[in-house]
Amino acid sequence: MDPMPSRGPELPSRRVEEDLRRRCTAGEWGPGERLPPVAELAQHYGVARNTIAKALRRLADDGLVEIVPNWGTFRNLSHVIYRRDIGRVRSAA
Repeated sequence: MDPMPSRGPELPSRRVEEDLRRRCTAGEWGPGERLPPVAELAQHYGVARNTIAKALRRLADDGLVEIVPNWGTFRNLSHVIYRRDIGRVRSAA
């Protein structure tokens, strides 16, 4: 697929984070399903692996995914997501 287009001064990790968030909430990966490996995501978005890792950490901080060392990143089973930007808990449904 095409790499993410540049949209001004926004950090690449933020663009990747928002696109992964959109894809997760749109149902591309169901609860408990494994996301593609970091290297594959980096190639897809045309960015470095550490950029993907930053985006995934923020999604994990928000409760959308769970990072399991040596296993991968999985869509969170929980229906509750903590959003840092609004500072409260809301239902993902």
